[in-house]
Amino acid sequence: MHAASPRRPPRALVLAVTAAVLALAVSVLLARWWRDDPAGAAFIAQYPGAVAPPPGTPTGFPAWLSWTHALNAFFLLFIVSSALHLRAGTRPPAFVTRRNRWPRTAGAPKRLGLHTWWHLVVVTLWIATGLVYVVLLFVSGHWARIVPTEWSVIPNAISAGLQYLSLDWPEHTSWAYYNALQVLFYGATVFVAAPLALATGLRLSPVWPQRWMRTRGPLSDAWARQIHSLVLWFYLAFTVVHVGLVLLTGARRNLNAMYLGIDDGESWLGAAVFAASVVVMAVAWVLLRPPAQIAIAERVADVRRMPTAPR
Repeated sequence: MHAASPRRPPRALVLAVTAAVLALAVSVLLARWWRDDPAGAAFIAQYPGAVAPPPGTPTGFPAWLSWTHALNAFFLLFIVSSALHLRAGTRPPAFVTRRNRWPRTAGAPKRLGLHTWWHLVVVTLWIATGLVYVVLLFVSGHWARIVPTEWSVIPNAISAGLQYLSLDWPEHTSWAYYNALQVLFYGATVFVAAPLALATGLRLSPVWPQRWMRTRGPLSDAWARQIHSLVLWFYLAFTVVHVGLVLLTGARRNLNAMYLGIDDGESWLGAAVFAASVVVMAVAWVLLRPPAQIAIAERVADVRRMPTAPR
């Protein structure tokens, strides 16, 4: 028998990645040319890339912000992994049926594939963390750090984006306030992407009332799946860019602020805590695979294991 040849990536994927790399390279060159042009230099001088928040806005990173940020990243890891399983249409290794105890419903609980059930579990934990975060955000006044309060944030965001593209970063003063591009993306992530993910996820979940189903428009199955998928890819792209810029624009200062709540660009302690959190997530990724998910499900629901598919 001949050995199986390794699978090659789809041609469309190779072409898409190549086009993206070329487009990025061209964008960097254009951004650098624009910065050297008198008009570009004048634009940056007028709009340096940041808008100070309203007077009295708190600075720094309180402990609750660090904890909710870390938990959000932890749950998002499993949200994305379970979502990718669902998108791939892989055969679930088990089916889970909720025990009709609490909350008790008139109809029989629906049977869910393990990937769907696990997705709902981690999404619920993510939402709970997000609610705590949003409440504390408004109670503490930190909301003003990620919500635009004047129109000048738009040209400043364009300026910051072009400075990033030119590989000559805009000034980073995250301890006091974010630059305009960060404000727009952080605000959109919290107040636009998250509610969209929740709303479309509810529409696709078994708890959505049958009488509210529609075949077309915002309440249709196709619309909800498309928006939910777009939000998934937005979170993936946002995470990659966010982590990359944290590490490239003063990693020690950024990690000390995010994980320890201190404004220190010399200490390596924040980097050590970040590394430890990555190890924890990697270990959880290994441990919380389908066999562990089934074991957790069996404690709270009725589980039907499926026979292993023949190789």
